[in-house]
Amino acid sequence: MSDSVKIEGLLGMLTVKLQDDNFVKWSYQFQSVLKGYDLFDHFTGESPCPPRFVIDTEAGVTHEITVAYKNWVKKDLALLSLLIATLSDDAMEYVIGCKTSHDAWTSLQEWFASISVVRVNQLKTEFYSSQKGGKYVEKFMLKLKGIKDQLISAGEKITDNDYMIVVLYGLPVEFEMIKTVILARETTMSLKDFRAQLLGAEASIETRMHSLSSSMAAMVMQGEWSNSQRFWAVYEHGESSNSNGDSYHGSPSNVSRGSGYVGTRNRSFQQRNNGQNNYYRRFNNGSNN
Repeated sequence: MSDSVKIEGLLGMLTVKLQDDNFVKWSYQFQSVLKGYDLFDHFTGESPCPPRFVIDTEAGVTHEITVAYKNWVKKDLALLSLLIATLSDDAMEYVIGCKTSHDAWTSLQEWFASISVVRVNQLKTEFYSSQKGGKYVEKFMLKLKGIKDQLISAGEKITDNDYMIVVLYGLPVEFEMIKTVILARETTMSLKDFRAQLLGAEASIETRMHSLSSSMAAMVMQGEWSNSQRFWAVYEHGESSNSNGDSYHGSPSNVSRGSGYVGTRNRSFQQRNNGQNNYYRRFNNGSNN
C-alpha cells in the first residue's frame, strides 16, 4: 500500500463508532484493520517522525524540509483523520488539539481504557445481577460479554468459567435442567459448547411451549364447540315446544315461524272471536224464540 492512505477504503471496514460503553469493541476492530495494512505503528509510536530538515555534512542543519518528513506527516494526518471519523461526537472531545495519530490514540486510551472505581463497581453490579428476562439467550450472553470485556480492560480478572456461571444464574426457571447438568460437570466446558448447549435448551423450551399453547387452544376450541352443541340442543328443544304454541321465548325466529308470542296472540284472538260468535248465536236463538 502506498503512503497515500486510501481513507475511504479503510473507513468502509470500520463499522463501529467509539461510544462511552464500547471502547473494547471499537479498539479491537480498529487495531485489527490498521494492523492488517501495516499502519498501526503510527498510533503506537513505533513509526517515529523522521527529521524535519535536511542535514548537510558541511553546513549542518539546513532550512530544507526532508521528503521523508513530508511523506510521514501526510500519512500520519490521513491516519488521524481516519481515527477521528470513527469517533462519536462525545468521544471526539478527547482528541481535539492532538497533532498526531499517536497523540490522539494515547488520549483515547487514557480516557476510555482507564475506568474509574465507581464505574467498575457499577459494571460489576450489572454483571452479577443481570437477568435474561424476555431476551433471547444469544442476546443475553452478548450483553454480559460486553460488560465482561469492559471489566477486563479496567484490570479486573474474570475467567470464562466466571462468565458462564453468571449467565446460568441469570436464566429463568425454564432452564433449571440444563443449569443443573452444566454445573454438575466435572470437566471444563468451552464457551463454544456452552453457547451450543444453551441455544439447544432454548429451542427445546420454545418447542414445548408452542406445543402446550396449541394444546390449550385446542381445548378451548373443544370447550366452545361443546357449549355450542349444548346451546343448540336447548334451543331446538325450545323450538319443539314453541311449535305447539304454548310459550314465548323471545327469539326472532319464533316470530318468523309463527309460534311463541305470535301464536299465543293469535290463539287469544281466536278465543275472543269464538266467544263473540257464541254470543251472537245465543242472541239470535233468543230472538227467534
